Amino acid sequence: MLQHFDFYKNQIVHVERRNSRQAQYRGLRPLQLSKRVCDALEKCYNIHQLYSHQFEAIDAIHRGENVVLSTATASGKSLAYNVPMLNMLVEDPDITFVYLFPTKALAQDQLKSLRRLLEAANMPLHLAATFDGDTPMKSRSMIIRETRIFLTNPDMLHLTLLPQHRQWKQMLAKLRLLVVDEAHMYRGVFGSHVSCVFRRLFRLCALYGSNPQVVCCSATIQNPETHFRQLLPLLPPPSARAPSEMDTLESLQEELGPPNLHFFHQRPLKVITKDGAPSVEKLFCVWNPKVSTNDPHGKEPLASAVSKASSPAVITKKRKRMEKTKVTNQPDGEEQKAMTNSSTSAIYQSARILSRLVEAKIATLLFCRGRKLTELVLMNVHSILKSDSKMQSLLRRVSSYRGGYTLESRRQIEQRLFSGDLLGVVATNALELGIDIGELDCTIHLGLPTSIASLWQQAGRAGRRQQRSKEKQSVAIIVCFDAPLDQHFAQKHHAMELFQLEPEAVSLNPMNHRVLGQHLLCAARESALYSSLSGTAHIDSFVFGKLFGNKKAGGHSNYRIHSCMPKKFRAVSLRSICDETYAVVIPSNSVSNDGAEGEILDEIPSHKAFFQVYPTAVYLHQAQEYLITRLDNARRIAFAKKCQQPLTYFTTCRDYTDLEVVRIHTTTHLQHDHEKTNSDHVLICVGTVSILTRVFGSTMIEKRTLRPLGTNEFSLPPMQTFGEAVWLEFPVVLRKHVEARCLVSWTAALHGVGHLFVALVRLFILCDAEDVGTEHVNEFEQRTKPNRVTIFERREGGSGLVVEIVKILPKLIEKAWIIASECLCSNGCPACIQSTGCSEYNHVLDKQGSLMILNYLYAARLN
Repeated sequence: MLQHFDFYKNQIVHVERRNSRQAQYRGLRPLQLSKRVCDALEKCYNIHQLYSHQFEAIDAIHRGENVVLSTATASGKSLAYNVPMLNMLVEDPDITFVYLFPTKALAQDQLKSLRRLLEAANMPLHLAATFDGDTPMKSRSMIIRETRIFLTNPDMLHLTLLPQHRQWKQMLAKLRLLVVDEAHMYRGVFGSHVSCVFRRLFRLCALYGSNPQVVCCSATIQNPETHFRQLLPLLPPPSARAPSEMDTLESLQEELGPPNLHFFHQRPLKVITKDGAPSVEKLFCVWNPKVSTNDPHGKEPLASAVSKASSPAVITKKRKRMEKTKVTNQPDGEEQKAMTNSSTSAIYQSARILSRLVEAKIATLLFCRGRKLTELVLMNVHSILKSDSKMQSLLRRVSSYRGGYTLESRRQIEQRLFSGDLLGVVATNALELGIDIGELDCTIHLGLPTSIASLWQQAGRAGRRQQRSKEKQSVAIIVCFDAPLDQHFAQKHHAMELFQLEPEAVSLNPMNHRVLGQHLLCAARESALYSSLSGTAHIDSFVFGKLFGNKKAGGHSNYRIHSCMPKKFRAVSLRSICDETYAVVIPSNSVSNDGAEGEILDEIPSHKAFFQVYPTAVYLHQAQEYLITRLDNARRIAFAKKCQQPLTYFTTCRDYTDLEVVRIHTTTHLQHDHEKTNSDHVLICVGTVSILTRVFGSTMIEKRTLRPLGTNEFSLPPMQTFGEAVWLEFPVVLRKHVEARCLVSWTAALHGVGHLFVALVRLFILCDAEDVGTEHVNEFEQRTKPNRVTIFERREGGSGLVVEIVKILPKLIEKAWIIASECLCSNGCPACIQSTGCSEYNHVLDKQGSLMILNYLYAARLN
């Protein structure tokens, strides 16, 4: 069907066919389930047997083991813990269970299916209930008293259940099973926080005399067992104290003695990865918009003329004169191309594909990497449907879905999608999780998903109808961006590699000192630390010693260490180190926007607010344009004004980032076989860096021509974070060699390598595109840049990514070398060293210099 679209010009470069798979079944009899449970399964699901992985999980739970279940989307993982739960509840009606989900929407969805099972077993529906931020205060006491199965999220554990544990002592004392669903979502800083919440939970369980089993369910990932052991409070990892802290803490350690791990009870762990569920045939189509143009690869892209300003501190008189007279040609990003309806735009072509599928009544879900892309695609879809009188009636059957929408809006969209009223939904990965959204036929992926694991998770959202009705196949269409990783797999001779890759490893840092310090205070306030009853929080002494020394934790007789900081829980956010949000508000008073009253359009994470809702920004919401008139940082409100007519321009922010090394933790080196002296080594350093970012203005760009219409200047507070980084320091001899051969700036060559490394990290490690960054070079920079390429974590405190990046560095270098050397362009293009995320708009780049550096690295070996 795709090949019959009127705009099809051989964009499909590869079709991957995944054959159907027959189910592997096991009977119920060996599990010795109660008759009541067997009857409920027959009545609710009409099943008399289980998939093999469900059987293995239930059997292991019955034997008292912890379980890790890592299988594909829609493989029936929830039944693997619901069946033993129901069997235990039949035997003992007083025991309790906690089901943990990363989102409230997923918990609400699971509650529906769980109550159907309870009803089939003739058990009261109130035994299962959600407990989250939307639960009315007046209902909470009754839920605590009468509920046995609590569906909640880590935030509620942290903010409500654990601090108020005396109200929950009956539930904690009887807790038999903890279910952690979608466990792969607990990664990075969020995963570090959740790991600490679990430690606090198990301390309190021990205090009240329970020892719950744990079931972790996740999508298919590379390291399910390792991830489980990092996430759950098993044996503490080795101390990560800095050597300089040893002496200062020695007396404290000697006085306190060894940690008392009274709350720690080790169980056997069963890891299940073999999927016994059936699977329909699935077609993956790799769609490359670049194929539809006759422009040679590497031809200068459309001129964007957005002259990016640098730091005000380094702008020279020469630069000011040049900015008045020069219009700079630079690569246009996908967002800019989408504004002009460019035929090579991945955004525009995705919108056209979705429009045609909706016209053919094919239920389709289109995944985007972020909020802004979601709104851009929807705006393009609406434009396409409006242009054809025959398709205008379909406008109401296409919507967007993402975080930030109000609860009522999200519930309405979910219901319309489930009922079939919506034929097309443009969504972020908010719909990647296991929410039941009905029966879909097709998924579209705008850009290569952030990970191989996400690709399989997202593609698994389609095909459930075919699985039940035994139809032929479902389809997933991957529309490639003009970016290094996307274009690498968009080449016919590399496309097959994409489907041979294993899902990535999930990483989190259970020893994040900043996170541990915050949760130590929370744990100390819940129950005294180093108590014979509750045991220790089992964190390293370095963190504890610093808190003790700063008088944030103190002790009295018998060393019952407690918190000296009241109400600490509200100050600690799990979703990031700092998780405040900005509200986008349309003031109710059209004359003044000084008041906070009005319609709340959206909520923006604070770390993104200055880049999305800065003063003068054009903001998109459900395909409608708004102007941000003012940003109130004190109240965290962005005031918006609805545009009555479509604007002729869009805006981009102007910013700069400075990176400084604070501390070096470790060093190693890459060395050529022929190298004799240390002066020829490439040093690999790991340490802590300071990242200072300032947004100081915006540029208005005409949609039709991408011509700059003007700039705006404003002052926003600087944003400074401290994170972990790995950087490669190059020898002077290489710099002289590159500059002699290429006659270009050395920093231009390093800049291109940094772009490639950041673009390719997510090929090997499960992380989001915004989790890592590199230094960008400004053509008017006055300060001397170090001889280095840096990859830093954007999340403050570190999330464990740097450790994983060091492990895969040889693979990263090899893939970067392959992509740069195989790209046919001569000066660099978005398919190799250019980056649409470059804060300096790719002004200072040199492909030949970057290739020389990559050749040098590729020829070296880790020593």
